[in-house]
Amino acid sequence: MRGRVVNWGCVLPLLAYLAVAGGIVFGAIYLERHRTHPAPAADTKFGVTPSGDLLGELARCQTLGRRAEDDSGCIAAWAENRRRFFGGNPEPTSSIKSERTTHP
Repeated sequence: MRGRVVNWGCVLPLLAYLAVAGGIVFGAIYLERHRTHPAPAADTKFGVTPSGDLLGELARCQTLGRRAEDDSGCIAAWAENRRRFFGGNPEPTSSIKSERTTHP
C-alpha cells in the first residue's frame, strides 16, 4: 500500500464529531458570556389598602362569624371595602364607626 498514510474513512467522521462538539462548547461559552438577566419584579400593590377604621371593622366582622350577616356595621364595611376595591377611589363615602352596631 503505497501513498495511503491516513485512512480518511475513519478520520473524517472523527473530525466531524470534534467540529460539532467544538461548536457546541463555543456556543455555550458565547451564550454564557452574553446572557441577559431579567429585571427584578417591581414592588406593586394591588387595590387600595383599607384605612385603620375600615380594617378594624372588617376584623371585628370576621370575629363575629355568621352573626356579621345581620350586623349593619359589617354590611356597611363590606360595601365600603367593595367600593374601594372595584371603584378604586380610596376616599371613604361615610364613616364606618358611626354605622357600627353591637350585638350581645
